[in-house]
Amino acid sequence: MRHSYLRLPVDPDRGFPQAFRMALAGRTYAIALSVTVTDDALLDSALPLQLPQPGAFLVLDLAREAERGPEPMLRRKLVPHLEYEADELALVVLDLAVHPRNLGAPGAHGSRVVAGVAARWAS
Repeated sequence: MRHSYLRLPVDPDRGFPQAFRMALAGRTYAIALSVTVTDDALLDSALPLQLPQPGAFLVLDLAREAERGPEPMLRRKLVPHLEYEADELALVVLDLAVHPRNLGAPGAHGSRVVAGVAARWAS
């Protein structure tokens, strides 16, 4: 990876979906993360689901805050260790496991989401 990443403040124990704002390089961004499960059998798992997998994935929505309102930058299903570029930002996910009990509910169930963001160029 070419960039020096800062860890995104994702708190898997808050559950999914979740959203937060982040300031970087003089700009403010809105980030939303949501998990989609299309295979109901996966919801019976006693362990966190490694994402993505057939029937389950996590989606990131990234927008830049602007005077006229949010400017969408990126909407993607996330895959670990794949670097995403969105205008002036780069993003990467290193660990992506969400327990079914964290879908729509908070709690310490062993979910793990480790992701980073970096400025691609000076602003």
